[in-house]
This record gives sequence, structure tokens and C-alpha cells, in this order.
Amino acid sequence: MPTYIACYDLKETNPDPYPTFMTQAIAHDWEYWIEGSRNASYRLPNTTLRGVFADMAAAVAALENVRSWTEFDMKCTVTMSKWIIVEYSDARFASDERHHVERRP
Repeated sequence: MPTYIACYDLKETNPDPYPTFMTQAIAHDWEYWIEGSRNASYRLPNTTLRGVFADMAAAVAALENVRSWTEFDMKCTVTMSKWIIVEYSDARFASDERHHVERRP
């Protein structure tokens, strides 16, 4: 299955929707780490997520579900003022956070 990268902007509200949004993102198969070389994972920039989905429609639906469930949990309107989802194939990374993972055969 292909990997997708999503970037989004959330409209500011009180309380801040970002922590709840991130919790829902994990619950809906999005992550904020991306695997690199040498058994290291790199932290993506804020408001950027990575997910593996059957196709683009499934990735878009998953991101919308994150927004919808965040809204449900917070009991207020949560607006993604803009977003983009792209299929990821190859990239270069630079991050100030790395997480080394032991790979098992």
C-alpha cells in the first residue's frame, strides 16, 4: 500500500485543537514520524503527518475523520483551513529529533 504525507493548518480556537487532533491522528493511522536510513525515524514538522492507506481517497477520508473526531471530542467546531495530501515515494530528511529503532529480521 502507498504511503501518503499530509500537511494541514487548523484554525485557531480556544481551547487549542492541536493536542486532540494529534491523538485522533494516531487513532486514524497517521503518524508524525517517518523512517529514514540507518534504523532511524525522523520527526516530521508540526502539522505534517505520514500514513499508509489503500489509495488517495482513503487517505483523504482518514484525515477528514481525524478532524471530525477532534471536533466530536472537543465539542466545538474544528476547521482545517487548508490541507494537502501527496503520495510519498522518496525524500530527504532533516530533523532535530531522531528516534533509532532496532530492526528485526
